[in-house]
Amino acid sequence: MEASGGKNRPPLMDRILQSGKAAYDPDLPEETRRQNQAPFKTLLDSTKSLALLPVLTVLVQPSRTQPWLRAPLISALALLPLRPRGVQNTIEFVLSIHPSSRLNAPSSSGERSGISHEALNAASRLLSSPPGGMAPDHWFSGIGPQLISLLQGEGEPEMDKAAAFIIGFGILGRKQYGAPGMRFDSFLRHPLIGAYTGMAGWKAFVEPILRSIDPNTAPRSSREASLEEPIITLGAPNMLVSSEEVAKGIKNLSTLLTSHPHPSLAKRLLGPILLPLWAIASWHQSDETTKTNFCKPARRLLSTLVQLSPSSKDSSETGKLTSSILSTILQNLTFRGRSDPNKQCWEYAVAKDGGIQIQESTSSVQDSLPVLGEIDGAGDRFISLLEMLAATPEFDVEISSLFMSLCSKWFSQNSKSKQAPKISTRIEPINQDQNIGTRLIEAKVMQKMMTAFPDKLVSDSHQVLELVHQVLAAAVSSNGDLNTEDTVPVALSLLNIVLTSPSFKGTSETKTLDAIQISLHTISRMGNQETSITAQNLLLLLKFRTSINEPENPTISKPTDQQLEDRKTYNLAISYLTTTDSPPPVRAQGLELISNLIRASSSILDIQALLVLFSSLLQDSEEYIYLRVIQSFIQLSHRHPKAVMKDLIDRYVDPSEDSELDQRLRLGEALLQVIQENPAAFSSEAARSVCEGLIFVASRRGYRPKTEQEQHKRNKLKRKKIQEAEEVWDGPVPQLDEVLETESHEDDEILSQITSGWESKRGSEDARVRASAISILGSAIEANIAGIGSRLLSTAVDLSIHILTLEPEPEKGILRRAAILLVMHFIKALDTARAEGKKLGFGFVGRSLEDVQRILGYVEETDNDGLVKQHARDVIEGLQAWQMNALLPERDAPSELRELAGLSVNPGRGNETAGGMRPRIEEIE
Repeated sequence: MEASGGKNRPPLMDRILQSGKAAYDPDLPEETRRQNQAPFKTLLDSTKSLALLPVLTVLVQPSRTQPWLRAPLISALALLPLRPRGVQNTIEFVLSIHPSSRLNAPSSSGERSGISHEALNAASRLLSSPPGGMAPDHWFSGIGPQLISLLQGEGEPEMDKAAAFIIGFGILGRKQYGAPGMRFDSFLRHPLIGAYTGMAGWKAFVEPILRSIDPNTAPRSSREASLEEPIITLGAPNMLVSSEEVAKGIKNLSTLLTSHPHPSLAKRLLGPILLPLWAIASWHQSDETTKTNFCKPARRLLSTLVQLSPSSKDSSETGKLTSSILSTILQNLTFRGRSDPNKQCWEYAVAKDGGIQIQESTSSVQDSLPVLGEIDGAGDRFISLLEMLAATPEFDVEISSLFMSLCSKWFSQNSKSKQAPKISTRIEPINQDQNIGTRLIEAKVMQKMMTAFPDKLVSDSHQVLELVHQVLAAAVSSNGDLNTEDTVPVALSLLNIVLTSPSFKGTSETKTLDAIQISLHTISRMGNQETSITAQNLLLLLKFRTSINEPENPTISKPTDQQLEDRKTYNLAISYLTTTDSPPPVRAQGLELISNLIRASSSILDIQALLVLFSSLLQDSEEYIYLRVIQSFIQLSHRHPKAVMKDLIDRYVDPSEDSELDQRLRLGEALLQVIQENPAAFSSEAARSVCEGLIFVASRRGYRPKTEQEQHKRNKLKRKKIQEAEEVWDGPVPQLDEVLETESHEDDEILSQITSGWESKRGSEDARVRASAISILGSAIEANIAGIGSRLLSTAVDLSIHILTLEPEPEKGILRRAAILLVMHFIKALDTARAEGKKLGFGFVGRSLEDVQRILGYVEETDNDGLVKQHARDVIEGLQAWQMNALLPERDAPSELRELAGLSVNPGRGNETAGGMRPRIEEIE
């Protein structure tokens, strides 16, 4: 059971096998084995990870080595990521050997990651699972610093995306490793509570990042505390986190949430640091460098968190969550640090390099009265945050809700403060500074909102009119008391905003408006001249609106509450998906909102508009996004399969050459999965249009003049550059790869010729798209062969045979593989139909069967592609098996039991009718 091919084994493999045999062979004495285990461990430890990975991967395969040696080799292989640079070496090795990585090279039409989603999944499964016998805390603490280093861009290109996927999907996406210690909604109820502890993966990856932004989010372990001895400077505040570490923490969060844009992960990571994000985003002492490294990234993260908060379908719940976030920020508008009683007090401060650092604070940073200028500046930055959110129309409701809560609170506080003071029999400590500061902040923000959003402050006219009615009624009952001089003008301003709104009808607010009208009459006769004139003008406006309001047409059906709610959700999702600077987690959330509407079969969905939107989103560079779009296509096809198939095939054929190669391949993937999910709908007209389009793309008839012109321009520019280089070098330009070994150079040249041969030549169709079309056609035939006419099936098989015989070039190997697999799919479909008893009326018979077998035998012997030869052998065997099965008679379905020997019983009939005899059981000897 030793590794096969001993003569061709690498020397390292031989040394490992010999040393392992001496250390673990049970036939040797125990003392000898114990002495040889140390040299075996030394050999493995002294060998580099890049050299060990391929060797150990081969040796741990079943039947490669003896069981007693395979166990220690598996243990050594599992511990390789814990070595220095072991994580990066492991990721690179998995990506290099994964089959999908070789076919996912960047295309010439644009930049694209060479790392496939399947290869990342394989690397993620390997690194996110602790080896047997090792605690998750120890495993993740070992690979955590390496993954975070890769996340910061300190590895090879694209390693940051791979690290983000492994952390976000493989580790934090699994509850047993990535669950936090506190729910997001619980944190909103207690925003100043920062410390909590999560699972092993959360502690290893998230807590170090969050701790660099908020030191109180999690306690440091004893090991971390011993490694970081603080340097104390006498007379200066103790620095807890440097500005470089704060910038790194923000950058790591941005990279993690951008490369793995899962909405729930974004809310879990950003929720606990809501106030620190606001403090950094609204930093007042910032130059251009500080804005670039701190303020702008923090503002994007904060905007992402607020945009992701309306994620539920229930509008009341979304309003509560979003309003809770905005209210939390507003209540802590001048937040600069934490002063928890039982924890370390800290605050943000300006570092020597101009950045933002975290230093220890000796005084409470929350209880002091904020400076008026600081309140004014923070209020302006809060308004700028609301303006950013106001670009999304669905956030008008949240802005209005926040404004109304401020107004209600302000009216209530003013009325209470102007009442006669009560006699208190005991002394209670009251923090007057904090109360005054909070009221001052709310009043400033309310004033700025009335200036910045005059048309967005009223979304619920009934709520505003009720509030105005209460204020005006209180003013009338006080007989013009001076205590109402502050509240009445504000109430009249709100009434003016409602009455001048174009959407306000007032037909359902008759009673409230009548009561307000009475109060306005009284106020217009009071002593305050300015208030009286405003009340008189509003009375005239009320009469004017009453005279022009016409009764609504009862024949026009009003939309239901569910339709209105679905329309809001749809508009919100569209704004998430179409905004130019929308971050990936927000785009993913938009797709999730639309998916919820599709699952609910909402009547407000426009199917054609959704198809156009999904097709455009397939161009998204984020793999997570366009894979989610393909799932949305499949979901939509469950209710409208024919419309989805027709739209996909039209865009896949792309007669006007509007789509890039990558988008067409993704359209093909979506079409394939839609057909496989809806085989019954793939018939008649839908099957005909799809098959004709696929046959047209797969054949050599396609001509793309725009592509030919672009290729001609590229070739002309390339020739010009070569000519200029030859003039500079006064002869042929020396090639740097001439120093490579001959065999390696020849292999690279062959591969280069094959891949370059895939591209369009003289306006013909790209070979990759043609192979994709043939593969989809073969899978469609197997999905529902009965739904496709015999004419199209005959054309598809003829096309495959012609590709096998007329396109033998090495670069057309992918075409021949797909073509021969189409024949295999056809045979499987025939065999399945026969087994199910379906009468198709066509198949391989007579001369056509002989021709196919003869051509396949020729391809098996002469083709230059080993995989094509193997496929040809498989298809020939499948044809022979299908012929043998066709000779067997069809078996009838098993008949029911008619009669028992010796008994007059017919079990199959059941109970006799009323006129017949009941079954009898007779005894016989």
